[in-house]
Parts: sequence; C-alpha cells; structure tokens
Amino acid sequence: MDIFKCATSGIPEFYLIDTPGFDDSTRSDTDILREVASWLTKAYTNNIKLTGIIYLHRILDVRLGGSAMKNLRMFKKLCGADNLGSVVLCTTFWGQVDEATAAVREHQLQTREEFWGGLIARGSKMFRQDQGKSSGENIIKYLVGRRSKMVLEIQKEMVDGRKTLTQTAAGAEVQADLEKLREKYEAEVAQLRDEMTKALAQHDEEWQEEVNRHREQLEARIKQSEEDRQKMEARHEELWKQREAEREEERRQHLEERLQAQREVDRMENELAIARMNNLHLDELQSLRNQLWIEQWRVAQYQAQEESCIIL
Repeated sequence: MDIFKCATSGIPEFYLIDTPGFDDSTRSDTDILREVASWLTKAYTNNIKLTGIIYLHRILDVRLGGSAMKNLRMFKKLCGADNLGSVVLCTTFWGQVDEATAAVREHQLQTREEFWGGLIARGSKMFRQDQGKSSGENIIKYLVGRRSKMVLEIQKEMVDGRKTLTQTAAGAEVQADLEKLREKYEAEVAQLRDEMTKALAQHDEEWQEEVNRHREQLEARIKQSEEDRQKMEARHEELWKQREAEREEERRQHLEERLQAQREVDRMENELAIARMNNLHLDELQSLRNQLWIEQWRVAQYQAQEESCIIL
C-alpha cells in the first residue's frame, strides 16, 4: 500500500491510499487481505478515519469475470453495508473504447443487482473518470463535501470486536476459498497415488519421476495454504507486528537487489573501459554501452522507489 499527499485548487491537502485488489495474479488473497487489514486497523487505533473509498473499474472490460466479482465481494465485506454511502464507483479507460459500447457497459454496471446496482441502492455514487484531472477533482470534491468519516466493517470487527482476521467477514471469505483449494489439492494428491501405483507396476521410471514432481508441487501448495490459514489467526496488534517483520524483509531484499544491480553496473563499466583501451570493434562497444544503460536504468528505478514510495 502506498500513501500519496495530494492537493487541488479547492482542497489544499488530502491523502490518497492506494490499496491492492483481490484480482492480483502475483499475490495471494491472504497476503492482500493481511496487508489491507493491518493498515486499516492500525489507522483506526490511531483515530485516523477515511473520508471515502473510490472503487475503480475499467470500462473497457467486456464483463465482470470471476476475479472481478470476487474483488467486489471482498470489497463489500471489508466496507460493511453502513458505509456504502461513502463509496464512489468509478469507471476508467473511457478513451480506449467507443462511447456507445462503454455506455451499454455502464448501464449494466449501474442497474444489475449483482454488479453495482445493489451498492447504488444503498447510497454509493457512480462517476466517470473520463476527463483526466478535472474528473478526479470532482470525485474528491464530492467525497470531501459529504463531511463524514467512516469506520469500516473490518475495523469494527478487529479493533472494537477483538476478532481475529479469520473471524471477520472478509477473513471468512478468504478462508472458504483456502479450504476449497486445499480439498482440491488433496484430491489431486490421492489421484497421484493411484498413478504412482500404476507407474510402479509398469516399471515406468519416467512416469514415476513426473508423478513425484507433481506430488511435491501439490504438497508445497497444501503447506502454503496451511501457513496462510495460520497467519490469519491473528488479532490486529499481532497482525501489524507480522506485517512489520515482513515489510522489513521486503526492504532488505529490495536493498540487496539494488546493490546487485549496482555491482553489475560497476562490472560493465569496467568492461567498457577495458574495451575502449583494447580498441574493440565499434559494434561491440555499442553493445556494451546498451547493456550498461539497461543496468543503470535498473539502479535508477530502485533508487526512485526508495525515494518516492512510502512502505507501510
């Protein structure tokens, strides 16, 4: 999660918190929920309350698929029904689809109960992010103008109700998905046992090796799902400590990657200097220069992240 200090002509100072969605292909739902919940509960214990939430959806998406629907379900459980009046449902990427098609999709989002219709009926407001900066300012002006603060359902559950993350509505949703995955993996492991029996009977070593590889992968996934389940058996104080330790490890790894990239730059600069001394062919020199530029760019990216990103 990143925090950005912002301002408009009418609002001199406000903060935007950028949170990951539950449709992330590189991170598990458990990791995302733990990150979001740890920040929200820490903020609440420090008497920091949100003015509103902006839920983004790309209008160029043909339909709300499985991952998008899961994202929406998790969003509802995190917020709670009492806070939907402070939610802005915002469609983006209007410039990348024709107006007529986009309008049809917008109407479906607005009217269908399983999409945004139910949220709008409970007070959520729909906006288009189709005019760049001015659209963004209108959304912020609307939320700030409501002059209300919100306490999310997960904040009430974990801080006021002293529940573990597993016991929250959002946590229960993730736990149900974890249990389904675990059952699926265990069924596949049982099937692999039958395959191994057949492979042994046929003295097929290649088949045995393939079954073993697949079994090890499945057992690793089962182990990970159990670790994820255990991580969610935490109240808000413990959850924050866990995430702090994980963030420290992430920072350490980030630093190591940046140092490795810098070492690569140093090595290539040395090679380039030697090449110049040995009067290598111009094509070889240019190739080295190109490689050096790429590594220098990597180092610059690491430095830019360290200077501009706030890691919570």
